[in-house]
Amino acid sequence: MESYASSSSSDSTSTGEMEVDKLACNAHTICDSELIPLGTGLYPVISIINHSCYPNSVLVFEGRMATIRAIQQIPKGSEVLISYIETAGSTMTRQKALKEQYFFTCSCPRCIKLGQDDDIKESAVLEGYRCKNHTCDGFLLRDTEIKGFRCHQCGLVRGMEEILKIAGEEKDMSEKASVALSSGYNNEALDMYLKVEKLQMKLYHSSSIKLMRTRETLLRMLMEMQDWKKALTYCRLTIPVYESK
Repeated sequence: MESYASSSSSDSTSTGEMEVDKLACNAHTICDSELIPLGTGLYPVISIINHSCYPNSVLVFEGRMATIRAIQQIPKGSEVLISYIETAGSTMTRQKALKEQYFFTCSCPRCIKLGQDDDIKESAVLEGYRCKNHTCDGFLLRDTEIKGFRCHQCGLVRGMEEILKIAGEEKDMSEKASVALSSGYNNEALDMYLKVEKLQMKLYHSSSIKLMRTRETLLRMLMEMQDWKKALTYCRLTIPVYESK
């Protein structure tokens, strides 16, 4: 009796876990017009659309209604593809997210370049560090001989200690800014996020994901404060980054 009960309980748990996994793989996050998550929905037809990190379509919501919209010319007979994840990330980051949530390895045109020169450059720009010469738009590549980084464009070396120091300051200020924002101290949070942006501009490439997200936060805050002139400035800063993705 005990053996049967234990086996039955185990089977039930296993079945429950499978159902949760199926939900995670087939559900879609419902977002508002600003792409802020509101909830989760199941859309059987949309669930059969495959993923690509270089999609030709995008999933948008109007209330609970899901719509697939083309973002480029799709030749007749070609497959409609959407992205299941945030595409603004290195190949390693995207592959990790897909493996953990959707249990597959992507082989789209972007992912098959893993480890190639174009992929290394994209990863360094999106998630790496910038040249400390502010007149240079180069990105840094790790140099094991000097235990630091070297700019691919001008060859200038940037030490690990300097990077870690700025990164530590940026992390501390980001945490304080997030707490201030969630507590409703908007003016204080705005000042802090401006300091975060300043630190990130010293550390990251102008097209980096972290800098882009900080500027998106500043844009939303300025819009809520109805400071349209400054909001427009940040809108213009974020658009080119999206276009480059």
